[in-house]
Amino acid sequence: MEISIELADKKDNADLLDLMHEMPMPGYIQVSYRRDPDFFDSLGVEGRISQTIIGRELKTGRPVGMGTRSIKTMYINGQPMDVGYLSSLRVRKEYRGTLHLARGYKMFKELHKDGKAPFYLCTMLNDNIAARRLTTGRAHLPMHRNIGQFKCMAIALSQTIHKRKLEGIAIRHATRNDAPLLMQFLNAEGRRRQFFPVYSEGDLFMRKGLLRDIAPEDIIMAFSDSHLIGVIAAWDQKSFRRSVVTGYSKWLLRLRIAFNSFAKYLGFPILPPVGSVLNYFYLSLVCIRDDNKEVFLNLLTDLMMCKRNKYSFMIAGMHENDPLLTTLKNFRHLDYLSWIYLVYWEDAEKLCNELDSRIPYLELGGL
Repeated sequence: MEISIELADKKDNADLLDLMHEMPMPGYIQVSYRRDPDFFDSLGVEGRISQTIIGRELKTGRPVGMGTRSIKTMYINGQPMDVGYLSSLRVRKEYRGTLHLARGYKMFKELHKDGKAPFYLCTMLNDNIAARRLTTGRAHLPMHRNIGQFKCMAIALSQTIHKRKLEGIAIRHATRNDAPLLMQFLNAEGRRRQFFPVYSEGDLFMRKGLLRDIAPEDIIMAFSDSHLIGVIAAWDQKSFRRSVVTGYSKWLLRLRIAFNSFAKYLGFPILPPVGSVLNYFYLSLVCIRDDNKEVFLNLLTDLMMCKRNKYSFMIAGMHENDPLLTTLKNFRHLDYLSWIYLVYWEDAEKLCNELDSRIPYLELGGL
């Protein structure tokens, strides 16, 4: 059946929400990403500019696919640059042929001609075989360059947490007066990572924007001799983005009750009933001077202990080469793995080839 593809606007909100609800992410745990009540409002954390396309059957008007292009400023080789992010790609199974996908990407290429971003990032779950087929060099699709695995984990807050005090290190929650210091530190240290977002004071402690709903008490800071040396934050997005369990693989469904019995005892995250809204926060704004693992560990244990009475687990994610990843792995967790891709057309191939060896950083709450 013929389809039309066009830019979505507010009148398409209900159909976009339905597409997100009806097509959960595949894997041994199927999760639906909910963006109600306002899909467009939820895009503010992905970029300062966002455009969503929607595909419909010409005869019936039935929505069959969607995708979003967002743009924000990131550090590229240590310098600020506007970069795109492709997300919310959803296509009904019967429309996943190359022709329809090519038409969708043709629309993205038309949008790309505005010159607001030279290339794009996207992430794909390891279990999302259909999406990963896009990266195999199909005709009429942009180039997809794999730049490594993004290791995500659900870390249970109920597990035993051993807090160790570092000599000469003071740890405290942020206050609103810390905004200038936080911005100075995040931008000075963040540029050591590839794709670290460029933030401004106007992004902090706001109800909208790139860091919406992060409150001062959600940020923990580490100091040495009055100098800021580390920051992490807990980011609860349930007011505008939620994750709902829609199913389990057959083998896991049979084992869920038994698994949960052991998980509670051993301190692993439990598997909630189908239909449950997952109760978690994202580990965010991870910025540690000199990648000091002891400082990171102390910040983590403080954050986890502060939040354990309100949340079941923490979602954290890092590139496979990030030296801080080993600290996260020491906590009991469940893995779910993704891949990071550079997506570009021929006009950005030279720039993509010039990216240096800095370790990629993705703000998990901004994906």
